[in-house]
Amino acid sequence: MKRNTFAALVALSVTFFASGAQSAPDMHSVVRGGRLYDNLSLELKIRTPNQFNPVFKTQQVRASMPDTWRCVQCHGWDYKGVNGFSGINGKAKADPAAIVAILKDANHKGFDDLLDEVDRVDLANFVAYGQNDMAKLLDLSTRSKKDLGASEKVFATVCANCHGLSGDKLRDIPPLGDNARQHPVQSMHTLINGHPGGEMPALRTLNEDTVAKMLAYMQTLPTVNLPGSIANGGRLFDDWQVQTGRIQAISNPTYPKTSYYFNVPSETWRCKECHGWDYKGDKGQNAKGNHFTGIKGLREMAGADPQKIVGILRSSVHLFGNVMKYRDLLDLANFVSYGQVDMDKIIDPRTGLARGDAVQGTAHYRTMCIACHGADGHFVAKRTLGRIAKDEPWHAVHTIMNGHPDDYMPALRELDPKVISDILAYTQTLPTKR
Repeated sequence: MKRNTFAALVALSVTFFASGAQSAPDMHSVVRGGRLYDNLSLELKIRTPNQFNPVFKTQQVRASMPDTWRCVQCHGWDYKGVNGFSGINGKAKADPAAIVAILKDANHKGFDDLLDEVDRVDLANFVAYGQNDMAKLLDLSTRSKKDLGASEKVFATVCANCHGLSGDKLRDIPPLGDNARQHPVQSMHTLINGHPGGEMPALRTLNEDTVAKMLAYMQTLPTVNLPGSIANGGRLFDDWQVQTGRIQAISNPTYPKTSYYFNVPSETWRCKECHGWDYKGDKGQNAKGNHFTGIKGLREMAGADPQKIVGILRSSVHLFGNVMKYRDLLDLANFVSYGQVDMDKIIDPRTGLARGDAVQGTAHYRTMCIACHGADGHFVAKRTLGRIAKDEPWHAVHTIMNGHPDDYMPALRELDPKVISDILAYTQTLPTKR
């Protein structure tokens, strides 16, 4: 269903469950106001000012610059206020014209160039008529967990076309199951009003019980498959441009200008180029040669909170938030946190020789690898396996464990590390020339 068609149906609907409303306003205005409240820059498709919202005491509130321009960052998903700001729940049923006046006061001065009069009216209609009692809805959701049959039908018909039956089809956002479990109130707001800037239908026309049960059903959906996420993150670490098909035409502006590959965009965006195949950066195999950048490794991030790592990837240090989707960032973060291995246990860092047994590795290679790579390791795109294993053993191990970007090669990280070392030892005996 097209967005305009759905909006027209919503506007005509008289089914309306905003708490305490006496009469139904233009429901399209209400739900659009709910999306503006969530993220006005996404809904309006504009850039927010390149500075923090002046009403924020940024030294006390940890929020990204764009987020300080979101209504929800001040007033909360439950509309009761957050970060020291008052809520909007006291303005439920208020005169929308009076709310429009508030949106023009000194506390909202920074929004003068972002919102036009229609935007302010929609926001005011949401504040006046669109707030819901989130505590009540969450209680309904909790009590609905044993009766989800109807909700499954609604999800399978209304939601699954975009989100998939498991709720993890879209890579721009977290899986719906995770989001519903971790952020239930935010999920409820989105269910009711739709997603800013998207084509998600607003379910405000359904009754409270149906929406609450929908949240309960979403909380049963699966989480990210962690092993699969880690392996994909390893391929992204190798070359996320190839893995995702989002090739960059210009070099990463944060890549050191004095480094050898500065004018090669395909290299400057690769994680391995800065942090090395052994993940030690300037303290490991990238300490010298053409791949030296002076950038430290990421071994110290092993075991760190993946969401913290996502924040680092989105920061001005990496700029990956501008070029990668959320799920790609999460997969890369999961690899950094959970997927790194101690290469020194597999490879002698001084000689580059595998610590494994080549005789034992023969059987493994000839069962798992020979079909694609051939008996002599010749069936690869550029160099033979023997050459890669001898010249870049750390690269070889990373690829054995995580697979190759945009390729059918399986990730073998579930094998015993001893087997990985044995396979490497055997491939180092293969011919280096075709």
